[in-house]
Amino acid sequence: MVDMNTLTASSSIPEKVDWLAERYWKFSRDERLLESLKGLFVLDKDGELTSEPARDPLTRETAGLMVLAPSGSGKTALLMRAIRATKVLSEVAEGEAGNTMYVTVPAEATIKSLAELIARRAGYGGMTSKIRAHEAWAVARHRLRVAGIKLLIIDEAHHLVRPGPGRDVPGAVQSLKHLLQGDAAVAVILVGVPKLREAVMSDEETDRRFEKLPLKPISAGSREAEHFAKCCEWMASSLGLTMAVRDRLPERILFAEQGQLGRAVDLFKETMTRALRARREFPSLEDAEQRFEALYGPREMSPFAPGNWDAVKSELEKSGWGR
Repeated sequence: MVDMNTLTASSSIPEKVDWLAERYWKFSRDERLLESLKGLFVLDKDGELTSEPARDPLTRETAGLMVLAPSGSGKTALLMRAIRATKVLSEVAEGEAGNTMYVTVPAEATIKSLAELIARRAGYGGMTSKIRAHEAWAVARHRLRVAGIKLLIIDEAHHLVRPGPGRDVPGAVQSLKHLLQGDAAVAVILVGVPKLREAVMSDEETDRRFEKLPLKPISAGSREAEHFAKCCEWMASSLGLTMAVRDRLPERILFAEQGQLGRAVDLFKETMTRALRARREFPSLEDAEQRFEALYGPREMSPFAPGNWDAVKSELEKSGWGR
């Protein structure tokens, strides 16, 4: 089996594909998340994180964080990597204890069903169907304390505050606030699209308890765009592939995905994977276009059309691309 950290001249194509899939791309957002985590936990004498949630000395409440960005921006990968990279945090897994619980909210979840999910993940056998939402949350908070959970990460949290028949948005917002209160309080990270913040803003007390970390798209010509291009070049070189400079593939990918990092990284990886499986040393614009069309459907003209990139980009912008 290939070492996921290294490749050799004898590495097989499947090994290269697996290696590429395992690579995490570190950007400035990783450092910003680490700084935000330092606001959620007590720091040791050297200013490093401990696993003990920080509490307001006057109210004894813990703190929260909202990580906000559109779908495909790489929020989940960012949080997952932060858990792995932070020595004092360990995720609860099946059969394994930890101090961090990561839950993903199903699209049709209610605030009550989320409480049931959290309690079940924390070792509770099951709740009666007649239990009320506030009772379910009392059980969930108790089970978090018993299980030694210090950090609760709720991904796709915007599903909880989606309006509609039978849904209680104010109740959901209050339940999120209660996670930060009382003896069983934990640090909480909410992950979702910007509409999550709009819903939480409806309750000023809850909104101010959550620091906001928006993940902005990468702008063309920025330092982050340059870093993205360098990552692409290094990855391709490590795989034994050569990108044609004239194609300006990294720029095209960022433009195609409107600067959303998660989608841009995925598109680059899939483009390289197509070249590897075809046993070609030079990934092509056609590789990228085929993957792009597989995701979004055919276009009259895509960012991977042949020709000078500046000219292609100009035509796309004139046609209203990305609006």
